[in-house]
Amino acid sequence: MLTERELLNYRGVFLNESRAYKSFSKASAQVSIFLSHSHKDKELVEGFINYLAYSSQIVVYVDWLDSDMPSVTNRETARRIKQKIEDMDYFLVLATRNAMDSKWVPWEIGVADKTKPANKIAIIPVIDPYGNYHGNEYLQLYPSVQPGTLKVTGENVLCLFDVNESTGISIKSWFSR
Repeated sequence: MLTERELLNYRGVFLNESRAYKSFSKASAQVSIFLSHSHKDKELVEGFINYLAYSSQIVVYVDWLDSDMPSVTNRETARRIKQKIEDMDYFLVLATRNAMDSKWVPWEIGVADKTKPANKIAIIPVIDPYGNYHGNEYLQLYPSVQPGTLKVTGENVLCLFDVNESTGISIKSWFSR
């Protein structure tokens, strides 16, 4: 599993690549992702975006980077988030303690579960500084995205692991399906 420390380290790495990465539009990207997360985890989100930027040409939707989002949370906020979940190719949850305590993240998971095919949803379990993972039981319904080693090259990359599987495929392979 990814740790908070790893994500914080990636926040400052690949800075030039991540700027280009964030500027891709959905139309020019190979893959688009809605990233469900807690706003309290902004630094971890930035680290995860940088981690992905190193891997592939993708665009990640994060609501606090959306200039069209209402400044005060309201019904329009919920409508726009629901639409973005539907519009993006994939739905990922950055599963931290803050995300599990959020009132929005479980709602977003429910929206994704209703609108996305099962093979387009995954959980990113994140270990806190004390070695704990705070994911809820229902998250075990979905595949997870974690670091893994490719058998062919021995390279350590982000991989998708299906439920109850110990071997996975690279996230690039998952995105190219």
